[in-house]
Amino acid sequence: MSTSRITRLLACLLSLYSGVPASADEPSLAGSWQGIIKVAGQELPVVFEIEDAGRGQWKGSLLSPSQTDQPIPLTSVTLNDRDVFISVDYIGGYYKGRLNASGRAIRGDWTQGTFTVSLPLDFSEKAFAYERPQTPKEPFPYTSEKVAFANPLGKNQLGGTLTFPTNPINPLPAVILISGSGPQDRDETIAGHKPFAVIADYLTRRGIAVLRYDDRGVGESTGTFEYGTTLDFATDAFAAVDYLKSRREIDPARIGLLGHSEGGIIAPIVATKREDIAFLVLLAGPGLRGDLTLLTQSKAIGQASGLITEFIEMNQQFSKAVFDLLTQPNPDLAAVQALGTKFEAEAKKLADQDADKLADLGPIIGQQLKMIESPWFSNFLTLDPAEYLRKVSCPVLAINGAKDLQVIADIHLPAIEGALKSNPQSSSKNVIRSLPGLNHLFQKATTGLPSEYPQIEETISPPVLTLIGDWIESLR
Repeated sequence: MSTSRITRLLACLLSLYSGVPASADEPSLAGSWQGIIKVAGQELPVVFEIEDAGRGQWKGSLLSPSQTDQPIPLTSVTLNDRDVFISVDYIGGYYKGRLNASGRAIRGDWTQGTFTVSLPLDFSEKAFAYERPQTPKEPFPYTSEKVAFANPLGKNQLGGTLTFPTNPINPLPAVILISGSGPQDRDETIAGHKPFAVIADYLTRRGIAVLRYDDRGVGESTGTFEYGTTLDFATDAFAAVDYLKSRREIDPARIGLLGHSEGGIIAPIVATKREDIAFLVLLAGPGLRGDLTLLTQSKAIGQASGLITEFIEMNQQFSKAVFDLLTQPNPDLAAVQALGTKFEAEAKKLADQDADKLADLGPIIGQQLKMIESPWFSNFLTLDPAEYLRKVSCPVLAINGAKDLQVIADIHLPAIEGALKSNPQSSSKNVIRSLPGLNHLFQKATTGLPSEYPQIEETISPPVLTLIGDWIESLR
């Protein structure tokens, strides 16, 4: 699944403030400070946006553009002579450095947990911004309406956007977009990309209504994301179907679900709970049980990142041991914590021995240990998509990128196809396809690594949009 669950606590939304530092005689931190953290073979851009709050006080936010656009405020910012200290308590990290004489560079270290990494920062005249040419811009040649609907089971309300051709002659087919793992907004925003906005715009221009919504606890949706599981999120999608069926513009017999990544599990779950789902589109949806998905994902990313074999094997052994403990009827959390402590110590020894290939593992290890504690994690480990796919009889389009390192096409697509075919009522209109050259976000990619997502201007490959639109229209 999306690695945002492993690294999302490092990331936050960029504030739009940009300033110019004062002269060398009056040092200032106001402005945009940008640098790179090298973590386990990957380069993670980091941006501190700092604003002068007056009376010698500073405030601001941290952004890790390669992960997400969710905001994390800076807890404190101090400048003593030229010594800089920035704390970010929410992720248990802090930055210590020294402002140079020009006032345009800070050289220092980022510390998170027990690990410290060098993080040189340079001042930028402009606040960080993305180039994302596919992001739709108003005015739109269709109706775009903000909506809200209730989930009685979750006792929460979802806020979203419904787009549809203006003044349709006949009731419209419709698609509900279901996001991947981690707290996502209605556009599934990541690294400045808004794939759900792009998909909604494309399909709506082809005469298909689209509903996309903020995950619970995100944006205009109420509820708490932190304690939710995949099955909980399925009730939100279930409520979205009920809402669309209440709209006169929508044909209640032609409502389908499009799920990306974890959303590709949620969609079949909903389809097995009700008989009125017309079709499913699974974008990089997993076909294997959660523990196998996570193990194959971490191994593939580690290998593509150039990590040494010893660490990859040690990480696999640690993960399997933890998964075995967590899937017991009464998990021994103390034993899990002990394994985590041992792994962290062994990983640090390995990192010290192979500093050139295993530098700065601390943030990754810390986030892995934190993720293990979540209710979502324990539920996801034993969640088997085949259990639901075997019961799906509506048409299914399942596509994965061949360069996807998070949900690997070569092992997940055959599992999806096999599960669907095991149902005697399986649709003859199912399409299962691996798309060459595309990553987990369906961008044209070189490595497929998550760190590459923000470096690519393309949000989603246009042929993917065409494939989705043509297939949905073929069902009419």
